[in-house]
Amino acid sequence: MVSRRGFLAANMVALAGCAVPAVPPLFAATSDGAQSGSAIPRSQRDFWNDWPRFISANVNRAGEDRKALLARIQSPAAIAARGAAVRSQVWEILGGRPAETPLNARVVGTIPRDGYSIEKLIYESLPQVYVTAHLYLPAAGKAPYPAIVAPLGHTSDGKNYRNYQYCYQNLARKGYVVLAYDPFGQGERRQYLIPGTSEPRMGPTAEHNQAGRPMLLLGTGLARYRVWDGMRSIDYLLSRPEVDPHRIGCTGHSGGATVTMYLMALEPRIRAAVAVEGNYENLAGPYFDPPGAIADAEQNMAGSLNHGVDRGDLLNSFAPKPFLLCYTVHDEGQTYSPVYQEAIAQNYSELQRIYGLLGAQDSLGIRAGHLPHELDFYSRQALYGWFNRWLGQADAGVDEAPFDAAPAALLNCTPTGQVLTSLGGRSLVQINRDHAKKVLPRGLLMGGNVAAARARISETLPSLLALPSSRSPLREVTLSAQFGAGLHTEEFQIESGPGVRVVGWFVKTQAGAARRPAVLYISDNDVNQVVAEPSPFHAVLGQGYAVASVNLRGMGLSTPRMPDGGPVFYRGMQVLERFAWTNLVLGKPVLGQRVWDVLRTLDYLAARPDVDNSQMRILGRGSAGIAAGLATVLDSRVRSLLLTHSVPSWQSIVDAEDYSVSLDWFVQGILQHFDLPDLLASIAPRPVWIYDAVDADGQAISESTLRDAYLQRVAQNSSVFDTLRLGVGPDDDEELYAAWLRNT
Repeated sequence: MVSRRGFLAANMVALAGCAVPAVPPLFAATSDGAQSGSAIPRSQRDFWNDWPRFISANVNRAGEDRKALLARIQSPAAIAARGAAVRSQVWEILGGRPAETPLNARVVGTIPRDGYSIEKLIYESLPQVYVTAHLYLPAAGKAPYPAIVAPLGHTSDGKNYRNYQYCYQNLARKGYVVLAYDPFGQGERRQYLIPGTSEPRMGPTAEHNQAGRPMLLLGTGLARYRVWDGMRSIDYLLSRPEVDPHRIGCTGHSGGATVTMYLMALEPRIRAAVAVEGNYENLAGPYFDPPGAIADAEQNMAGSLNHGVDRGDLLNSFAPKPFLLCYTVHDEGQTYSPVYQEAIAQNYSELQRIYGLLGAQDSLGIRAGHLPHELDFYSRQALYGWFNRWLGQADAGVDEAPFDAAPAALLNCTPTGQVLTSLGGRSLVQINRDHAKKVLPRGLLMGGNVAAARARISETLPSLLALPSSRSPLREVTLSAQFGAGLHTEEFQIESGPGVRVVGWFVKTQAGAARRPAVLYISDNDVNQVVAEPSPFHAVLGQGYAVASVNLRGMGLSTPRMPDGGPVFYRGMQVLERFAWTNLVLGKPVLGQRVWDVLRTLDYLAARPDVDNSQMRILGRGSAGIAAGLATVLDSRVRSLLLTHSVPSWQSIVDAEDYSVSLDWFVQGILQHFDLPDLLASIAPRPVWIYDAVDADGQAISESTLRDAYLQRVAQNSSVFDTLRLGVGPDDDEELYAAWLRNT
């Protein structure tokens, strides 16, 4: 057995007895002495480039497939069929159309003004989901009037935002009924308040992401509820005698323009639309540079590229109805991606072709602006003119009257300025919890039938994770090998998939059996613990085990490079989260890719002549424990599993108002099938130890809380509990690891 002193010394770089293979040069020399970059050796250490290259290849392939699909559309009948398919697929992506329930609308106040009035409304888009809105009513002209539904951009004050009010005031003066409603996370519908107050504790975009990420686990998304608010708002408009049901328009700015795009595809009652400075870009668009044109939760369609659907299809589905696309060149690289104008040009070219095939070229328009991101005077003029032309108000003009200002206290529909503190009702967190109760099936092991649970999991889990159907050559390389003070330490790389390298450590004592048991350590960015000073693996090595650890893709040495487009566009959202979204849109969750990295590392260990492949174990720590656990579910070669500092369930994330588990550990729709306790319990009869679990926000939970999470999914009298060990471990990780190995 190696002493602690010897173990520590072994991790010092020893000049004597150290053998490091030569690394090929970055560029190969040509016959004339010049250097060529045409062949990059696989031992080059640019691991941060592999994942972006992999993602780019997949996105570009999806883009080409979609282009080929659109090129085959050559007739009005084909356009109609494509539109119907897109509508069906988008609803599927969003989680399905909700059921219509009573609006229970009421007018809570009226603001009379010169030329129009504002009714302050509250209605329910879903039961106990209160929408605060302003209904602008013309004072002149004769009913029924054309009406405009107005989803809003990402403004903190929602419908009270000055330039939005100004637009609606002038539309009302011109003879339009306008319904402007607060979106979730904005205006009077903030979802995350400082306790005991009506003050928000994060901005609108952060609120959208905070509520939208857990929805993915449930197979839905925030856009489902944003779209439904818009549809129910049209329902309300059509209940008013002042509204002409055959002249309904829709317009939104910024994020409101993106919601307008969804409504254009999904809401047939809209007859004309104007989108101003929206997120028009296809993810699989021109000059893709990962993570590409990713935005907040409702603007990313998870799984859409699997269906050949991108953002441009939301626009295409509106043809031949009148549509005006407004944008500003100032959004390039700031509000939207660095290739925003090229992306718009591509989408507009698609629109021109489709409108042309339908003989409706005059129904399509585009306007380029040259002011910063805002619903400015010039955009408002274009908007007025478009609706005047297509909704029967040809003589209304595009001039504007002076702005009518009012304090928020007058404009608000609720006494406190917030629905949650005035009316209560259901927040997005509660909506998610309620939806989970509907979609999450009974625990697979509540009946104790492990074989049936395994069959269900083996049929479903690989597809949800989008695992490859075959294994490519590992192309293993030893990057360095060091011998000294009783230890043998290797740095190795393998190719988890073509062009995607996984790099890690393999450590064993020099003395010991020729073939020995191995522990694979999977963790959150601390893979170097196996060679650290001091190391919690001292006792593990002393027990005769080899220890390996790897950087899963997107982590550690494999953390992706920053995009070339510059930092401005990527501010305010972690780049790795954007990468996670991109992969979700591709239908390839990062978690699935990381599980594959673990499985391929097991292949590598099993093939080593110094590893006893009947004695391989996995130790997972932190969120990476999810990947460790799922790999153990899928690979029977793993003899036992120990998880520490991991969440007990995905359900715990849905239930939490605050969580710190990042998006790269989410799988779209997985809670429609099973939760982590179902998966981990199915490993039986192989031992599973779960110690020092944490809640969704990373705080330690008690053994009883952990046990309760499992009892909700696994029958207490099931034999599975004989192989599950749930608890709180000693402060010393070494002691826990040693006990696990002795007993499994």
